[in-house]
Amino acid sequence: MKFQKPHFVELPEDYEVEVMGYKKKVWINPTGIHMTYDRSSAYINYAGEEADKSYAKIQVPSDPKFLRKLSRQINKMAKEIEER
Repeated sequence: MKFQKPHFVELPEDYEVEVMGYKKKVWINPTGIHMTYDRSSAYINYAGEEADKSYAKIQVPSDPKFLRKLSRQINKMAKEIEER
């Protein structure tokens, strides 16, 4: 499986998340979101020194239409948050 060049989105410095670790939930401070893709899927993982403690991974179709639809929904959610 060949992955393409990764994409990275930096998270706020003190961002903390609870994720599923090995057999239990753990708290980590990821530095960002790491995204890669291959012919069939796009993969979204936490990045940073503690990222290996997380078993959290999102795998979605790497179809451009789907990724644009996902992006539109994320933008819609950001707008709703701004308008609160």
